[in-house]
Amino acid sequence: MTSLLSSFTFAIVCIAASAVQLQAQTTNLPKSREATFVEAYSPSEVTLRAKGIGRTLEEAETDSKKAAVDFVLRGMTDAVLQTAAEKEAFNAKQETFFETANIANYITFFGNQILSRVSLSDGTIRAEKFVRVNKEKLKNDMIALGVATSKETIATVIGNPVIMVLPEVPKGENPMELIESDPDLKKGAEVIESFLTARRYDVKAPEQMSAINDLNQMQLDLKGVEEDLPYKLAMSIGADVYIVFNSDVQKGAYGGRKAVVACRAYETTTARLLGTETGYSPERPSVPDAALIEEAMGGAIDKVLTRIDAYWKADIVRGIQYKLIFKITGKFSDPYAISDAIDDALKELTSERKQITASEKTVDYTVWQKKYDSSSRFFRDFAKALEQNEEFKGERAKLKRINVNRKILLLSVEK
Repeated sequence: MTSLLSSFTFAIVCIAASAVQLQAQTTNLPKSREATFVEAYSPSEVTLRAKGIGRTLEEAETDSKKAAVDFVLRGMTDAVLQTAAEKEAFNAKQETFFETANIANYITFFGNQILSRVSLSDGTIRAEKFVRVNKEKLKNDMIALGVATSKETIATVIGNPVIMVLPEVPKGENPMELIESDPDLKKGAEVIESFLTARRYDVKAPEQMSAINDLNQMQLDLKGVEEDLPYKLAMSIGADVYIVFNSDVQKGAYGGRKAVVACRAYETTTARLLGTETGYSPERPSVPDAALIEEAMGGAIDKVLTRIDAYWKADIVRGIQYKLIFKITGKFSDPYAISDAIDDALKELTSERKQITASEKTVDYTVWQKKYDSSSRFFRDFAKALEQNEEFKGERAKLKRINVNRKILLLSVEK
């Protein structure tokens, strides 16, 4: 009887183990999940080295494709799925999504060469190959599945981001003059702008300096930004984000030449760094510098743009962001009553506000609001709220508009 019971128990354990093994074998999810970034092949495609595991080489190759797609979806620093909510939403759909037939829709190139092949202790094979994935199609399909947020949805709430591109220059120098005189820098800007327009961003270049002169006068009492011309240029055209870049073409170790480029993206209103990336070209003989820079720039800008997307999604919650700088002129009996009145009026109209600087001559704010679709409408109601403030009226102060665009309001408070 004991022997029979033991045999029965052993059979149950074997069945359970077999069920677990069968489940592991039948899941559509990638077994390997090992991949590394190689290059941004185009504005919509990335090339990877991906490893796959399977009982046969064919199964291992299929798994490497799944590992590559999974890496682009949620493994890269600039992955398609950026937020915890997006990743959680995808988890509910991943088993169906990773069906072999579906994954094939995202593979635009699969190398013939086996980069590495290893036999594992459990009898399976691990193989590595070059895989190219259509990242843009992945993004679009994640939106269609309701997993990710579309640019159109974001634009409905806070508009499309306006982005300005300029070369990095020493403080005090004019980047517009430099980009016109240096063909390599001009090529770098063109490559970045090509990526931006391909992904439907709004790209603008500064064309006039009048607003910068206003900003210079308004910021005489502010520290740390007086000579930062790219920042001022971005503010002058109402850019949400500005990208600065530098490039260098060097002699390689094997007689050819290679390019190194660096891109940094900043939030304009706060000058906060959103992302920084470096890109490299392979060493190549007899290739123009501009071509090397274009090749190196692709890898860097692709990652930076993903950081911009993540920042833009996060700002949906906070609302539309503005920078307000007030120049206080004239003599008031209590200059700080003016700054208190400004704060009270902003409290009524904004969802969030942050005072950067407050002095007798200058008040500087970053604010977020969800009620108004334009800076002009926001200014109109802010002016009404301020003029009705008792402290403001008591000082017989008047608010005047110096310069208003979609990101900055330069205002003066006069007697």
